[in-house]
Amino acid sequence: MDDAMHGDAEQQPAHDEAANAAAGRAGLLAQLRQLEDFAARTVSEGDALPPQATEMILHLREIVQALDGLTASMGERQPPGDEASEPRVLDEVQDGGVD
Repeated sequence: MDDAMHGDAEQQPAHDEAANAAAGRAGLLAQLRQLEDFAARTVSEGDALPPQATEMILHLREIVQALDGLTASMGERQPPGDEASEPRVLDEVQDGGVD
């Protein structure tokens, strides 16, 4: 019985780490989406997108993707339909597709 209890105790830190990674990812993803929405509004209004916004969006995407890899390596699945790498307005802005 002690072995069964000990095994559960060993699994708990890994579960906590995965939960923390998922929570951190969710917060960063929310910030990323807010910046992408800001970029979409700015471009649709005909204004120039500040270079800092473009850079921040790219860095947040990289961080979210890195957290996806970390979570996957810990045995957790990525939430369905929640891709940080989905093309959004920033991709169109960089390609010159949005006027």
